[in-house]
Amino acid sequence: MLACLVVFLVPIIGIVGYRQYQDYLEQQKHALQLHWKRRGEVLFFNASWCGPCRQMKPIVGGLRSEGYHLRDVDIDSNKALASKYGIRSVPTFVFVENGKEVNRFSGGTSPDHLRELLADPAYR
Repeated sequence: MLACLVVFLVPIIGIVGYRQYQDYLEQQKHALQLHWKRRGEVLFFNASWCGPCRQMKPIVGGLRSEGYHLRDVDIDSNKALASKYGIRSVPTFVFVENGKEVNRFSGGTSPDHLRELLADPAYR
């Protein structure tokens, strides 16, 4: 009798547990997607052979250490991403929010000007 009960209940418990686990994973995935959708990022397109890019690297590194979301993108090793954003000159800063470009500018700038552009909480 006990063996029949175990044979009958174990698969049912397993199926219920598996469904709960799948629901939990789906909730975690949804929460992560919402987090990333709210987050902004600045793509710093540059090249190793570019003088102004080399001047901007310490500025970008300093802002990154302050907590701003800036990503270095070398156009020579990330040609697909540079092509996706239509990068024609470097350095170029592309501001992305919710997966869409919202602003961009090319050329060097001061740390204060870049900090002003990063004032939106999405970039921290």
